[in-house]
Amino acid sequence: MKKRNGILIFLFCITLFLASFIYGYKIMGHRINKKPLITDKNQEEDIVENLDLEILREDERISPNTFIEKTIHYNTCNHNITKLNNADNEIINMTEKQYREYIKENYPNIKIISFSISEIVLREERDHLCENHYIIGQSDGKIAIYGIDENGERFLNKIFNDYSISLLKKIDQEKLTKGIVVDSEEELSDVLENFIS
Repeated sequence: MKKRNGILIFLFCITLFLASFIYGYKIMGHRINKKPLITDKNQEEDIVENLDLEILREDERISPNTFIEKTIHYNTCNHNITKLNNADNEIINMTEKQYREYIKENYPNIKIISFSISEIVLREERDHLCENHYIIGQSDGKIAIYGIDENGERFLNKIFNDYSISLLKKIDQEKLTKGIVVDSEEELSDVLENFIS
């Protein structure tokens, strides 16, 4: 008996669900096909005008939270150095168009790779060694180490006053006069050991 009552209740629920689904479908079907009620000609023109409105979008602007990722490619050594900075006050609130003009006027050798309000990616090419290199050379007849600054210029880093290049072989003297470029501090130590030991 209980089993029969459970089956009847289940069938009643299924029937009720299907009936409400069909009824709702018929009601919604009629409403979708109906046109809106328009009482006069002015109201009809207002509706048509509203349908033709264009959605305006505000231009994306550089904010103080925008990151500037600049990759510098050094053609001489074929190294890439990437620097990440926040936007400076001079470019905050610029649109993409304004920023492109700013870069074109002030930094013609820099290319904009991508632009968004969260990150701007730039690329620059330079025709000199990067700052990660050292040059072993001579200064006033002594063995010296030169560093490379941001503009590719040599600057004197250290002079070994106890080691005159006149004591070296002619080939080594010529190498030091030209300058020996090394890529890292480890390589610098290895090369110096050959001349100083």
